[in-house]
Parts: sequence; C-alpha cells; structure tokens
Amino acid sequence: MASKRLIFIWAVWLALPLATGHLNVLISQAEVMKLLGLDAELYYVRDGVVNNYATGFVVPVPAHIADLEFMWQGLGRKPLPYVMGIDYDVRAARTAMLPPQVNISERGFVPTTQQTFRIRLPCTGAVNQEILVLIQLNISSADRSNKDVRLLFKRNKICLAGVSTIVTRNETARLAGDAGRNSGGVIFAAGGCAAAALLLLAGVAAAGTLYKRGNKARHHDSIHTSYTTAAYQYGSHQNVLLRLDTLGRPPSSTGSYATIASLHKFPFGSRRSPSPYATTHISDHVYAKPESRVSYYAASNLTHVSQQTITKDRVTDPAEQLRLLTTSRSNIRLEILVQEGTFGRIYKGVFKRGDTYEEVLVKTVSDAASAMQAALLVAEGLRFFGLVHANVLSPMAACAEEARKPLLVYCCVSHSSNLKRYLTSCRLGQQTSPATRELVDLGAQLACGLSFLHVQRVVHADIASRNCIVDEKLRLKLTDTGLSRDLFPDDYHCLGDNENRPVKWMAPEALLHNQYTTAADVWSLGVTLWELATLGSSPLAELDPADVGAFLTGGYRPAQPHNCPDELYGLMCWCWTTSPAARPTAPQLLAALHDFRQALSTYI
Repeated sequence: MASKRLIFIWAVWLALPLATGHLNVLISQAEVMKLLGLDAELYYVRDGVVNNYATGFVVPVPAHIADLEFMWQGLGRKPLPYVMGIDYDVRAARTAMLPPQVNISERGFVPTTQQTFRIRLPCTGAVNQEILVLIQLNISSADRSNKDVRLLFKRNKICLAGVSTIVTRNETARLAGDAGRNSGGVIFAAGGCAAAALLLLAGVAAAGTLYKRGNKARHHDSIHTSYTTAAYQYGSHQNVLLRLDTLGRPPSSTGSYATIASLHKFPFGSRRSPSPYATTHISDHVYAKPESRVSYYAASNLTHVSQQTITKDRVTDPAEQLRLLTTSRSNIRLEILVQEGTFGRIYKGVFKRGDTYEEVLVKTVSDAASAMQAALLVAEGLRFFGLVHANVLSPMAACAEEARKPLLVYCCVSHSSNLKRYLTSCRLGQQTSPATRELVDLGAQLACGLSFLHVQRVVHADIASRNCIVDEKLRLKLTDTGLSRDLFPDDYHCLGDNENRPVKWMAPEALLHNQYTTAADVWSLGVTLWELATLGSSPLAELDPADVGAFLTGGYRPAQPHNCPDELYGLMCWCWTTSPAARPTAPQLLAALHDFRQALSTYI
C-alpha cells in the first residue's frame, strides 16, 4: 500500500511542471526596443499559451536592421521537437534581399534553458523594396496535457537603395529548401501519435482556462492565461480583457482599411482578423512605422486651427452671461420630448426670435429636480457661452426665472439625435450603419470641436458620444454635460467620493489625481473613437468601476474593435499613452483623422 502511495506521489510530482506550461517563446527587451521602440518583453507564447493577438500583425523591419532574434525555452520534462520554415516572395526580393539565414537547423528540439536563435534578412542595397517574410515555427508536444504550438511571425523587411546589410562572414545556415520557395505558404508535417488525443483534449484545456477566470480574487492572474476563452465569449462580450506584454495593433501605412460594421452584419468568424478581443498593454510610446501618418503627426506641429485665436471679448462672468441670454418664457415652446431621465429632460421645440421661428433643442428639468440640480444645468450650459463653432453646441437663449424650471435653448436642425443613441440603434440594426469613412469623419468633427475649445482655453472634462449630437447628414456638435449623468446613469459611477464620474472614459491622471487637462480630454476622445468603431458599445464593460484605475495604470486598454482599421486603432492607442505629454494634441489628432478620412475616400 505504501509503495502504491509513493508511486502516486511521484507521478503527481512529475505532472506538476507540465501543468504550469510547456513552452515560452518571446523577444527580449532589447529586440522590442530595436523594432518597436518599447521597453518591454514581448511574449508570443507564455507557459504554453499562444498570444495570437501579438502574432497577428506585421512588424516592419527597417533597412538598417538585418538580424531578428527570438528567445525560447521548453519548460516540460520531455523534449519538444520543432520544425521551422521561412516563406517570402522570391520575385519581389530578387535584387533587394538575399535568402534569409538562420543559425539553427530546420528541425530539432527546443532547448530546456532560455536561448536565443537569430534570423538574418540581408539587404543588398541595390533597390528600394518591401518584402513580406513569413517565419513559421511548429512545436510538437509529446505530452497529452499540452497542445502542439503553431506560430507564424510576419515581418515586413524594408530594403533601401544604398543601404546594404550583407555580412561577409556568415555565421548562420540557410534553411534547406528556402531558396526556391515562392510565396504561398509552407506545409509542415508535425504531430505524432499523440495528435488525435490532443484534439480531443482541446476542449478540456479551454474549460480549464475558463475555470481560472471564475473568481474575482484571481481575476488579475487569470487574465494571463485566458486567450482560449475569447472566441467563445466574443458573441456577447467583445471586450474580454487579456493582458499582452507589448503594444497593441499598430497603425499601418499599407492601407488595410476594413469596413467598420455592426456585429450582426459580420458575425464572429465570418472575417478573419487578428484577435479583436484582447486588451492592449501600452508603454509610453505608440508604435508606428517611420513613414506612417501617426508618427508624422506626432512629430509635427501641424494644426488645422493654428490660425484661431482666443476670443478676448468673450463674457466670462456667469451672471452677465445669463443676463445676455435671458429671454421671455413665452418665446420658447416645448413640443416633442426627446429624452428623459430622473430629473432632466430634452425637448424639440420652437424658439421665437424677433419675427422668425426656429426649430431648437431645449434642456430643462422635471418637477422632481432639486434646486441644486436646476442650478447645475444652467452652470454647465453657460460654460459654452459665446463659443461659436460649427462643431460646438452653445446656448442661444435661456430662461431661468426663480421658482420656475430653467430652460436652455440650443440651435438644432431637424432630425438631430444624441450620438450615443444613434450609434446604438445602428448596432442593433434599427438604422443603417455608417460607412468607415463616415465614422472617421465624425471623429474628425469631434476633434475639430475639441481643438476649438482648447484654443479657447476650455477643458471639457467629459468627452464621450453621449455628449454629442448628430443630424441626418452626420454633422456633429459637441455639447455640455448638464444632463449627462441623469440621462446616461450607467456611464457614471461613484467611487466612494460621493461624485458620479465617467470612470471608464477618464485618463488615469484625472481618475486617480483629479488632474483635468487638455491631454485628459484627448484620452477621452480616444475612447470616443472606440465608441464610434463599436457603434456605441460600452468601453471596459467587464471591469468593475473600482478596478479601472488599477487596470489603466497596469497597462490595460480597450481592445481593437472587430473590423476596425489598424490605423484608426493606432490613433486610439496614441490617445491612450500613459504620459499626458506623449499624447497628441487635439489639432494633431484632427489632422491625422482628416488625412485618414481622405485616404479612405479612395476606397470603395
């Protein structure tokens, strides 16, 4: 009996290393800094869990860089055989690049200690050319508790005329069969007698990963191992949070302009794309190719509002503002109730100005509103007094008689609606979804309005789709926040300080330290761009509001939306850089969105 018990304990001890993962594949901090400009390690496989998101995008390799280095290590007790192949367009690389060279054999075993292997992409310096290089690595597992790992690394090698990276003393060995291979893929024969058993156990592995997500106390740790649950959950939760040890999907200058559309039109699986359900981990830099639009605007002072100046004669005293806006209540007629909250209401109405009648929006409060809530409505409305801009909604009249419900009158064209409600109706199929170019144009209009406010030294402090209106021609106006907390209560949370705040739209410095600046507005604008791309979905919906601050400082960000163009998500990531100084200004973001919109107009 004792011997059986000893054998059982010995078997369990042998199984423990296998349960914690069987493989790591990563690139070092130095390699990430060389390619992406980030001070972090990038894991492609961590403890046997494949980071499909990280392998999903193409990493450009500048002309002066020839060697790519990868680190790997087998963690299990049994050897892990691998097969490697490199695929590239021989015709495109004919005079620009020599065949790739690798300092490991085509087949072998993954080392049990962390080691580095190198792939060399030598440019001849003869011509300018970009060559897509696909590095395929298949790693088989002899243990039924682990899966085979199949990795595909995509590298866009840039070769420039006059920049040669040929090494005369060759320290590498070219993979067999690579010289004559054309683009079209490499087929590996991998697996073994355990392959069928591994397929049967795939569901068990996914279930084990799901179990790790079940407890909030273990939530932070389980995020690292939850990749397999994402596809399962995407149908109802498109923001499943996964932490990646790298920057998210980079902007692309190659023009991967997918169409943003609601999920009911393009259900998950109908279009292949890099994992849309991962959450990005970002450092203080936004990755961009040197020639991409993002880095261009980040390095420039270009602005479309640089000629605007502060309105020096603008009245800023609230009492005087209210006096100048005051009109008789008889000049305002409320007609159609557009939106109603607990104490706030928005009407379509008519305003009599002299001998003319204008269709307007009217903000007011209900009978249940307190005097403090009525005063807050007026105070928020007066913040935009005298700010005349096509993309800013400023009050045109007011009636704030004592003991009566205040009325704030705003110019409005027919068929105007709240932007958040409009996007939600599109996502639910109640209206036709706007095209990508139209959504980018809405973002550009919002950036234009915010640029104007910042030039006027006004910090909005609550940029979101709920604080915008849009008409039937998709003309956008940024509004004040007088009724937002009442009309959209689910977007605001109290974190124990007795103040409802838009937690999931706020920059870390605003959320944690109450530092409201133009840079914090830009962060919120990035979240609003995310709202546009998801047609009004709620950001960070899976997070408890009390956890948002820690998650943001820990590097988590909203995921790249399904079918969101890479470059648009790159602009969002630019807005979400940790350092406020590293974020774009609103005019820079406006210029980038304008340029991107112009590029989209050349596509069908």
